[in-house]
Amino acid sequence: MKPNPRQQEAIEKTQGALLIIAWAWSGKTATLTKRIAYMISEKWVEPRSILALTFTNKAAWEMKERTWQAIWATYHPHMMKNRHLPYMGTFHSFGIYILKEVLSSSFAQQVSERIWLKKDFLIYDESDKMSVMKDIIKNEMWLIEKEYPPRQIAFYISDAKNKSINAAGYKTQVDSNLKEVVATAFEKYEKRLEWNNAIDFDDILWKLLEVLEIPELLKIYQEKYKYVMVDEYQDTNLVQYNIVRLLAEKYGNLAVVWDDWQSIYSWRGADMRNIINFKKDYPEATVIKLEQNYRSTKHIIAAANTVIKNNKEALDKELWTDNVQWNQIQYASAVDDRSEASYIADNIIDHVKDWWKYSDNLILYRTNAQSRWLEEALLKNTIPYKVIWGMKFYDRKEVKDMLAYLRCILNPHDPVALKRIINTPTRKIWAKSIEVLDSYREWFGIWYFQILENIDEVEDLRPAAKLALQDFSQIFSQFFAMSEKVSVSELIWEIIRLTWYEEFLKSQFSQDEYDSKKENLTELQNVASEYNGLSPREWLSLFLEEVALISDLDKADTNQDYVILMTIHTSKWLEQQRVFVTGLEDGIFPHSRTHSKPAELEEERRLMYVAMTRAREELFITRAKERLYFWDYVRNPESRFISEIPADNIEVVEMSGWFSFSTGSWFTSNQSETTMKVARAPAVENNVADFRAGEQVQHHKFGVWTIDALIWELAEIRFASWIKKMNIRIAPVKKI
Repeated sequence: MKPNPRQQEAIEKTQGALLIIAWAWSGKTATLTKRIAYMISEKWVEPRSILALTFTNKAAWEMKERTWQAIWATYHPHMMKNRHLPYMGTFHSFGIYILKEVLSSSFAQQVSERIWLKKDFLIYDESDKMSVMKDIIKNEMWLIEKEYPPRQIAFYISDAKNKSINAAGYKTQVDSNLKEVVATAFEKYEKRLEWNNAIDFDDILWKLLEVLEIPELLKIYQEKYKYVMVDEYQDTNLVQYNIVRLLAEKYGNLAVVWDDWQSIYSWRGADMRNIINFKKDYPEATVIKLEQNYRSTKHIIAAANTVIKNNKEALDKELWTDNVQWNQIQYASAVDDRSEASYIADNIIDHVKDWWKYSDNLILYRTNAQSRWLEEALLKNTIPYKVIWGMKFYDRKEVKDMLAYLRCILNPHDPVALKRIINTPTRKIWAKSIEVLDSYREWFGIWYFQILENIDEVEDLRPAAKLALQDFSQIFSQFFAMSEKVSVSELIWEIIRLTWYEEFLKSQFSQDEYDSKKENLTELQNVASEYNGLSPREWLSLFLEEVALISDLDKADTNQDYVILMTIHTSKWLEQQRVFVTGLEDGIFPHSRTHSKPAELEEERRLMYVAMTRAREELFITRAKERLYFWDYVRNPESRFISEIPADNIEVVEMSGWFSFSTGSWFTSNQSETTMKVARAPAVENNVADFRAGEQVQHHKFGVWTIDALIWELAEIRFASWIKKMNIRIAPVKKI
């Protein structure tokens, strides 16, 4: 697609600071990629001097693919093979890349002393972190988990790291008993990470910032990356802001995309003040606004535009589109949450009956708890669906077991992985034996496998325990040897085979569960099979590194035909033809805790804006007049966001015949059955033989358009910038 004038201006502004103020689906990613291509092909900028950072692997891959096509380059999965190309990736993947690079360089000792990391460090995911935190709370601090939940303490530690506060710094801020506990846990957690040569997700950026604060290294990377670009700059926290500031400080060639209307992550550290800091750092920055939307209909854009302008803290933008008007936003007010879910399920069924797909539909909610009735209604109607960020693929037991084996093979000093696999499958190595290993490890300052190699000298173990540990050590030695010869996927298969892991699963789970877990293991092998080429252990390291950084959203296969359910927060990088935004009640959305806090209420409104703009063609908003909440039915007023939608852009769906489960009675409007009154086109019965590809047809609402293709009864009809698939026999069109 040819860039519009404002996009072209941003593309050609290659020197100095640039602030691109964008809107949802205004082509900002396309603008950045074309800007990179323009810099390389027209301005002869050295490709490897360009750094482009974003927030999800999905967005990073989209940027890479578009850029490679534009500059006719071939991308290699291993970053080391792409040193001559621009670096495009997430902040965290960039952080891992730099940390690996400096810890393998002549600066390794200096860096290691500063950030207590060595080469081949471990990356702990959320479950690893919680495992360590629980152990600290229970066995080092001797506290009761119910009184001091590890997850809550881990949250405070994560929040501190995102504000560049370490354990020592946090200790100076202690002003309550809880903070004192957090400070102690923080200190012990840092020592545990240092001992294990490990970092967690938050540490990646924090350690990167510490590396860039070393003058000699900062100079190297400022010279290496003379052009820096950041997508979704409004989502940056203080650490990310400082990383970008340092890298761009020398040459000042920094381009950032800012959409304050989509700033919805303050709870995880995103700081709106970063735009103020940007303007202070670059007072002469060029400002370009991208205000044309290429995805949504006029009704959706007009409504979202009006709602968000109720926020006082917002940059001035006026949004518009050339897309068609399409349907008004449909608003349904149900008797209760079960009726709300039934309405959505019935709506999807009606849609699919008209030859559309389940995957056209996206259901959004403010909190995870709202998914219960929605899932039940979909199941009842045999509608296939997937909950994104329910149980993540890489969080499933069988997948985590295999990854723990691989992690331990790569780094035998990983205590978290070792404790997971040492008795999986069951080897009769019980908790008491592991306690003995722990005590020897701490007392003598040696690693587990050093103890296992001399297990006969461990007097506190019974003969049976020693024999079990010897068997484990022997089979693990086989795996370690294999890792230097076979691919990652072959190694996974050998682990499954030699540990009798499938037989273990079969003995632990039902046939259906076993079949599902076996499929997951096969899928893991499929993913691993992509990592073939370099030396086996090098690919093993890369595989584990990228798995640690991947999210469940990255794994969502939008080509499969199922309805997607997710929270609004996780939907930000998605779009869909039809979107249902549920729970539009004050107390649910906006959330009750934001009512007395203007700044948080404005973020809720930005969340509503994000939800509305996920829809390309049809938007449905629903509420329940009463909802089961903490084991009791409550009534909340209609969400204030509904009244902010202009009347011209919204149509109320009349619902009748719905059953209230709290009162045990039916609500009817003189009908004996459940009905939904929605404006529909009159039923038609076309003669398929009368239609041909290339001919024009008239739609009852959208005017005259062209049939691009016709296969049997299924026609592809071009409506402006869209191509819609319709069953021409029953579609509300007539031949011209």
